Amino acid sequence: MFQRNRLGFILVFLLLSFFLFFIIWGDQGVIDLFEFQKEYQELSQHSAVIEQENVNLHRIIERLKHDPEYVERIARTELGMVQKNETILQFSRRKQ
Repeated sequence: MFQRNRLGFILVFLLLSFFLFFIIWGDQGVIDLFEFQKEYQELSQHSAVIEQENVNLHRIIERLKHDPEYVERIARTELGMVQKNETILQFSRRKQ
């Protein structure tokens, strides 16, 4: 009788150990859950950065559509454009 109970206990222990192993290390186990949570946090942070960039780009687009002074400033600084009645003076620096 004692051997039978001991054998049953060992089988139950092995079965529970088997299930515990797969719960922790198996496919879609606890370890995968922690990795997915970490990846989710990283993707959420990246998404927030991209959303902020989209907001900034939207503001720039709206200013380019509706603010002629902003368009002029961009044309002057980034493209080096001038108006028809302006004269460009260029100075060169000589090394002594």
